Amino acid sequence: MAASRNTLQLLLRFNTRMLERVVRGLLAGIAAVLLVATRASAEDPVAPGPTPAATPAPESWRGIYVGGGGIYSNVSVDVGNGGCYEDCYWGDYSHYDQGDDAVGYSVRAGLRVHRFLALEVSYLDPGSIRWDKNLVYMPESNEYTNNGLDFQAKVTEVSVLGILPLAPLESYLRVGAGFWDGQSTQRLDQSFGDKVITRDIHGNDTGLLLGVGVGVTVAKGLHVRLDLQSVGIDEDVLNAQHDTSLDSALLEVQYRFGAH
Repeated sequence: MAASRNTLQLLLRFNTRMLERVVRGLLAGIAAVLLVATRASAEDPVAPGPTPAATPAPESWRGIYVGGGGIYSNVSVDVGNGGCYEDCYWGDYSHYDQGDDAVGYSVRAGLRVHRFLALEVSYLDPGSIRWDKNLVYMPESNEYTNNGLDFQAKVTEVSVLGILPLAPLESYLRVGAGFWDGQSTQRLDQSFGDKVITRDIHGNDTGLLLGVGVGVTVAKGLHVRLDLQSVGIDEDVLNAQHDTSLDSALLEVQYRFGAH
């Protein structure tokens, strides 16, 4: 399946457990950011009278920040609508299927260029995600197998954040690209026989990155943030036929240089 087709489909279809909340958050965040930005731009930036310039409030801080934290990740695979048989990998399984959650880490650097805008670069190591599925139809061998695989990936992300500051809280939406490199170690046991296949499948690509989050400033220069995000990955690396994504919840601590 072509990566471009997979990226376009990810815009419309996300896993039903985590990513439906992400989509709702994106829509609400976009409306809120646009509303606040429109009102702010309509105000006169020149204050009347000789009042001296005030120290910037925390929500108007601009500058560089770094941080990192822990990740709780999973994979989500579109396994069809339950109406496919010999032409599908996943038989009668329907909708989105998920593996076993894994724990990893993230590091991040960002630049707050405007009250409502930031640019970020991040690196994610989500750990090893286990995925087991029985009675999987394999078209290349015309047989059913019980699949077990361990998926590991490294992801470098570049993204833009639209921010709604409500000091000491702020919410945001994220749009960008995830440059991932991953490998799955697979064991395929013949469902109705004794044949066993073991193999390693490697893949790398660029996937659409979407996310929402909320943060709070807890001390001078210190900010704690919860982020929900999804990165599209190539379905072949998980032995799948349809849309696949790496979904993560991140809890991070950031230090903001020069913040008061």
